[in-house]
Amino acid sequence: MRSVKPFFSVIIPTYNRADLIGKTLESVRQQEFATFEVLVVDDGSRDHTAEIVQPFLADLRFHYLLKQNAERGAARNYGLDHAQGEYAVFLDSDDLFHPEHLATLHAAIEASPTWPNFIATKYDFDRAGRRRPSDLAFLPTGPLGFDTFLQGNALACNVCVRRENPDLRRFEEDRRYAAIEDWMFMLENTQHGDAVQLVDALTLTMNDHDQRSMRADNQGFIRRLELAVGWMQQHLTLTAAQRQVLLGRLHYLCAIHAHIDGYQAQALRFAWRAMPGLPGQAGAALLLRCATPPGVVQWAKRLLGR
Repeated sequence: MRSVKPFFSVIIPTYNRADLIGKTLESVRQQEFATFEVLVVDDGSRDHTAEIVQPFLADLRFHYLLKQNAERGAARNYGLDHAQGEYAVFLDSDDLFHPEHLATLHAAIEASPTWPNFIATKYDFDRAGRRRPSDLAFLPTGPLGFDTFLQGNALACNVCVRRENPDLRRFEEDRRYAAIEDWMFMLENTQHGDAVQLVDALTLTMNDHDQRSMRADNQGFIRRLELAVGWMQQHLTLTAAQRQVLLGRLHYLCAIHAHIDGYQAQALRFAWRAMPGLPGQAGAALLLRCATPPGVVQWAKRLLGR
């Protein structure tokens, strides 16, 4: 029974993450701001996720929702359907809130003249115990709009969404776009002038492990990115210049993931396609990377501690 209406609904989609979700849930339980609920949306896990979640259910703010597998977009929408909070906060089941995460969001929302439809803080990465900043690190407090998201989704899905927004577009549920649905979500929700208010505070850490969706299957991710080209051109209203920027970023990502897999010729083809939509220096750097044998790039990263 939910006795006090939560301010935040923390929505955590999960699938076979029994080895990771316990730390994620504990990071939410340790929040300094206590008026929240947690909706663990189990997208048909086949491991012992339910057993890991069970002890947290003694805290009546935590809820476990089991559903048939349909991928993350559908799981996030399912969480939205069951949420009671003023804001929905999305968290992946392998990432960690810092203790002040919800308190920071709440203070920023309350300080706004008009409550924002979208707000987010910054995050960093943890790769086997080594921390590194995200692309948000040096951005100041302020709005991130459509033109920002044309160049990629630096937020991942670490965004706080006001539920009572009549113009809110939900996540794409077609599993063919898995791992890209968060980028689609941000593009659709900012294309008509809305923006994400970025708070200059680092309050979340992303676990950069090998089973992350963007690491585990590079060729699959490339196929989904190529498929997303058509989706984005169908669902977004783009000028010629905006289309060029978007295609540049899509092909940039394809080039990087092809190169990681060791397909150097494929990477170079994508890099050439990306060039018209990239700033000159970024395009040159991409070509240089793709022209360099993958083993050399990995050696350089190890040398630099990345």
